[in-house]
Order: sequence, then C-alpha cells, then structure tokens
Amino acid sequence: MHELEIEIKRLRVLMNQAFDDGDEVTGDYYIDEIDVLAKILNSGMSQDEYTRWLNSTEHERENNHLPIEIRGAVIDAINGSNLNKEMVDQWNSYLDFDLHEKLQTYGFVGSARLNKIFAI
Repeated sequence: MHELEIEIKRLRVLMNQAFDDGDEVTGDYYIDEIDVLAKILNSGMSQDEYTRWLNSTEHERENNHLPIEIRGAVIDAINGSNLNKEMVDQWNSYLDFDLHEKLQTYGFVGSARLNKIFAI
C-alpha cells in the first residue's frame, strides 16, 4: 500500500471521529486534507513533484506584500505544510485582500501556494 493511501485512511478515521464528536470544523479540515492527498495519489507524482507542477501550471506569481505581523507564521506554514482555515482567518485582518479567495485548498498544497501569493 502506498504511504499516501495509509495517510488517507488515517485521516478518514480522524475525520469520522471529529464528526461523531460533533466537531464539524475539524471534520471539514480532514475532508480537505483527504481531498488533496487523493489528488496527489491519483496524479502518480510525489508530493514535491505535485507541488512544483501545481505552482508552475496553475498560478502566476502575485508578489503581494507580506505584513511583518504575520510573516513568521506564514513562513512557518510554508515550511511545515500545515496551513489551515483558522490561520487564514487570523491573517486576513492584516491583508488588503481575502486570502481564502486566493487559495483553492489548505494543508500541503495551500502552503505551497503561499509562495506564489506573497513576495517572501
């Protein structure tokens, strides 16, 4: 079994547990993560290859200003591939655009997308 398949199965368990506990926000987060991993798995590429392909084909570099107040958190999200909706909610108060609109997904792929959105 492929390591992405194992991770998808693990996330499904966590997603179901979150929904069973009534935590729809966390459940939705896991759905988003599963969706991204399934796209990567179905592409036949590694996560790094998929991210490079996504960044090179789908979006032009935007070079938006990255406010100093959120710079460290954004760079940590990029390096850790751990972007989530709650982070973006917090960061939006410092931005003159809606970051949610510029992201198609969160987690690994969303973290890679931040490189194209901001001038870092």
